[in-house]
Amino acid sequence: MDALLLIDTDDASYISDENAEILVDIVGRTRTVGGVLIFASTKDELVDIDDEELSIFVPDEEDLVLRSEKPDVFDGIRDLAPGLHDMGVDRIVIAGGDVTTVAALEDADASDDAGSPGGADTREDAGVTGDTDSAGDADPAEDALAGELPGSVRASAMAALVCNFDVIVLSDAVIDLEGQPVTWLDEAEAAGAMIKKTADTWLRM
Repeated sequence: MDALLLIDTDDASYISDENAEILVDIVGRTRTVGGVLIFASTKDELVDIDDEELSIFVPDEEDLVLRSEKPDVFDGIRDLAPGLHDMGVDRIVIAGGDVTTVAALEDADASDDAGSPGGADTREDAGVTGDTDSAGDADPAEDALAGELPGSVRASAMAALVCNFDVIVLSDAVIDLEGQPVTWLDEAEAAGAMIKKTADTWLRM
């Protein structure tokens, strides 16, 4: 079964009317058939707002509304992946605003501090384990150390693969903070994700 995961689709993050119109169709189809529709926010400033204001698509009582403290929602909400597996979800269809949050920047700064004089000298000292089975392996800080800080959609898509989900990234429904298409889709495809247009994607129930 599929789940449609929409990340950071509030009006300040998902600013493209064209892309919003593209997503409206698949959101409507998902709701019509009673599919699993998940709205997730990674923005600290939206923690306390009502669920229906968390997305321009107005979540209702049938939708799953989540708030993550990290860009990777599977890391920020540790019971998300097990819960979806328990529901029989084996594929995640993902879209949204690829937001780089303050929390991600702080994680990256903490990693830099850990490698500086007076900081932690080892991965263990920095609180990073060698466990490769957790969603936390798709850590924004690691990408930051490599010179690039992933946004919320990218980090979550990569983590979903680590969590043993098949992943479809909706290429025409993921945008950056400027409302432009993201540039990392080839990387996601190389990692194992499928890249598809929204109109060509039908959720399995």
